[in-house]
Amino acid sequence: MTITLQDVAVILGLRIHGLPITGTCDIDWSLLCYELLGVTPPTSEIRGSAISTRWLCHQFSHPPVDLDDATLEQYARAFILGLIGSALFTDKKGTHIHMCYLPLLRDLTQTSMYSWGSVVLAHLYRELCRASLDGATVIARCVTLLQLWS
Repeated sequence: MTITLQDVAVILGLRIHGLPITGTCDIDWSLLCYELLGVTPPTSEIRGSAISTRWLCHQFSHPPVDLDDATLEQYARAFILGLIGSALFTDKKGTHIHMCYLPLLRDLTQTSMYSWGSVVLAHLYRELCRASLDGATVIARCVTLLQLWS
């Protein structure tokens, strides 16, 4: 037995049919953060194409009282990015969130149309392969799926 796309859909409630999740990592991450989140993170909080989880949580933990639509969308993007990075595509330490998913949050009406379940399963299989190598001591990605499935 093995985890299937249907298992992902049932266990996590993620879409398994829809738009493919593709993109590029050749992006100016600071500029993209400013465009979609309304704030540029300090360079000390960016590691390659990942942003500090601590910084993201601290920056967006207290929304202003008088939210306009643009600010509400920025906070929603930050929340969804944090959810993606902490539940679906975690790194081994849990300290950083990959920003490659941020461009997919540009149009929030399209975000639910992506095949998130396919990517979660592909990343889980990739991580299981890496974890089986000699010397591997930790595993990342969506281990919640693995735990609930087993």
